[in-house]
Amino acid sequence: MTTGELRPDDASDPAEFVEMLRQLKDRSGLTYRQLEQRAASTGDVLARSTAADILRRSTLPRPEVVAAFVRACGAEDQVETWLRARHRLAAGQLAPPSPAADPPPVDAVATVAPEHSGPARPRWFARPAPLALLVVAALLATLGVGFWIERRDDEQGKAAQTTDPTASAGGGARSPSAGLSQIRPARSPHLCLTEGRDRTGQYTKEIAVQRPCTEATPPDTSLEPVADGMFFIHWVHPVLGKGCLTIREEDPGRNLLEPWNEKDCSANRSKQVFHFEPTGATPDAYRIRPDRTELCVGLRDDDSAVADAALVEPCTGGPDQVFLVNALPGN
Repeated sequence: MTTGELRPDDASDPAEFVEMLRQLKDRSGLTYRQLEQRAASTGDVLARSTAADILRRSTLPRPEVVAAFVRACGAEDQVETWLRARHRLAAGQLAPPSPAADPPPVDAVATVAPEHSGPARPRWFARPAPLALLVVAALLATLGVGFWIERRDDEQGKAAQTTDPTASAGGGARSPSAGLSQIRPARSPHLCLTEGRDRTGQYTKEIAVQRPCTEATPPDTSLEPVADGMFFIHWVHPVLGKGCLTIREEDPGRNLLEPWNEKDCSANRSKQVFHFEPTGATPDAYRIRPDRTELCVGLRDDDSAVADAALVEPCTGGPDQVFLVNALPGN
């Protein structure tokens, strides 16, 4: 089949692009299960949950997902057209505003922060870039790579406190190894915590979600020791550099985990330091608890679907709050 009158090149924004993908599926007459099977028959990976997820959102799917979805719908000859349209929209989201445009919001990706801006929160590529840098930005958008958030707050003066290691279950038990690691939900060990987006659409910046481990890099996940059993959870990207996972304390997105730029990471900030508490179930099973809190890292709505967000919540002892932590080669 072909896309017929569907013209992805005419999509004016990501939401319209996704709506065209939805129409493409409707025209195919295929169920999500059938799309998964058709994708597998051509060597693509397109889990039915992934296909359903991209059509529920108004953000751009990753390029490889777009290609697999379009092929599975029977529009093999239109893959390049869809990818070209996606690339245009992604690059447009990173383009600096024209001089006549209204001032962008503080958190916008291409914000130019004036010198007197005070508490403005700059992000990567914060100033109008030369052509070479814009090419890099467009490439990152095509790859679906996020931007580390740089933050400032008034917590720098807070004194660090160390959690008593004997207060945890299995006190004195071993800690995970420092360095390159995988953090996997114990009940879905084929998934890894990595960069993604809030599929509810309420918060649009990069957050920690569970995705197939084969799709979990970049960024690389790395544990950096802070104290006994306590670590920064770093994300390391070959272009964007290093950021530490931080608990978001504001709406929208309250209690989600988002990456902050390394220069704004501090052992004095409990929202950036995590205690890995052995559960005793297996040697590599841990509860991940933010420092100086009674909370645990879990999965939204205790769900096990791909792209579900990690967040902090009251500790329940439930399986969604148990993670397997394994060192990777290269430490």
